[in-house]
Amino acid sequence: MLKNKKLLLSLTVLMSIFLLSSAVVMAQDSFIYWSMWEKGEPQQQVIEQAIKDFEEQYDVTVNVNWTGRDVVTALKPRLLAGENIDMTDQSGEELYGGLVANDVAGTMNDVLEMKVPNEDATVEDVLINESYGAYVREDGSLYIIPYNFITSAFWYDKGLFNDLGIEVPTTWDEFLQMAEMLKENNLDPVAYGIQTDVYRGYFPYQTAERILGKNALNNAASDPTGELFEDPRWERVGDILYQFSKEGKNLLMQGYESSVYPAPQMDWIMGRAGTFYCGTWIPVETKNAAGENFEYGAFKYPTFEDGDGDPTAVETYPIGFNVLKDSENSDLAKKFVAFFLQEKYAEQWVADTKNMTPRAGIAAPAELKDAKALLDNANSTFRLNDGIQADYPEWYANVFLPLASDILLGEIDGAEWAEEMRAETVKFWKNRE
Repeated sequence: MLKNKKLLLSLTVLMSIFLLSSAVVMAQDSFIYWSMWEKGEPQQQVIEQAIKDFEEQYDVTVNVNWTGRDVVTALKPRLLAGENIDMTDQSGEELYGGLVANDVAGTMNDVLEMKVPNEDATVEDVLINESYGAYVREDGSLYIIPYNFITSAFWYDKGLFNDLGIEVPTTWDEFLQMAEMLKENNLDPVAYGIQTDVYRGYFPYQTAERILGKNALNNAASDPTGELFEDPRWERVGDILYQFSKEGKNLLMQGYESSVYPAPQMDWIMGRAGTFYCGTWIPVETKNAAGENFEYGAFKYPTFEDGDGDPTAVETYPIGFNVLKDSENSDLAKKFVAFFLQEKYAEQWVADTKNMTPRAGIAAPAELKDAKALLDNANSTFRLNDGIQADYPEWYANVFLPLASDILLGEIDGAEWAEEMRAETVKFWKNRE
């Protein structure tokens, strides 16, 4: 009887060891990826094909949750509950603001040194530095490896501008002349919706970039004394923003106060407005509504004679991967990141999604030709919202966006806006002491 008990105990121990070993093997041969894309989107389909190829080449499994744009918000409570999620993707600003700020993101510097599978180059060799360089922190850490490269611009129909004899503006005075010509032809100058955060933030931060230069907004946001907002150039920024409003030169489309995504871009593509400021994803989102003769054109945010910013500078906005800090399968997840940066997937990304790739040497789709030229001709670049969304997400949400609404609705003028930015910044940091 004792002998049988010993035998049973031995078998139990051996079975436990086998199961633990199997679990380790399974953990090493699979990883969990929560994606910002939804099933059926062109971007999802390109990534899904790469996943299938990766699984076949390495005999592994990738468990994907096609979560959608709120992926960063959705995964945070799961991580806090102890659930393992190995990798996710989103824009640099959302990854840094949502994951790096909460100390759940893992560093990705080592991926730059990895060989791109099936190629004789490293990840660092094939990536355009501008696609991630702004996200390298002072201590050298990097938390994103991009696979999509975005900029933003004013979009217009080249055919319409040709028919109306409108020249593409480069300066603010030329922009105002363009607006008047559009009005004369019963077109709103700028399609716009103030209820959508990304739209609301574009003009305030772009104007600050032109008037004060790169990092001016970011530096002022982080100044607990508020003294940086006492620079008279901030009032100048406010004056420009006030001109957009219905109380100023009325440059924005009728009903912009209540318009929400996707109404503004549809008003533009349907010919109710002459221009629309947005990221380089806009041709994908509007192509089904664009007429056969619609030709996408893009021009950069206008410059100002008294501006101290680089007049050639444009926004760079990467979307990419992060392998999370406590990932149980980080090596395999990072191997896929390098795998997806192969030339064939970069080319497929451009062809199928009509987006740009951060991989060097691959042309942009025809719809983004003008936007790509803006990047190629820029002497410098800057982050979306000058980095405030990622670096100071609560200030962005509680100070920047509300005051952007006030000035663009014409409820305050330029001087009042600059003073409110100063006062609210002081109050914001004091409440966090």
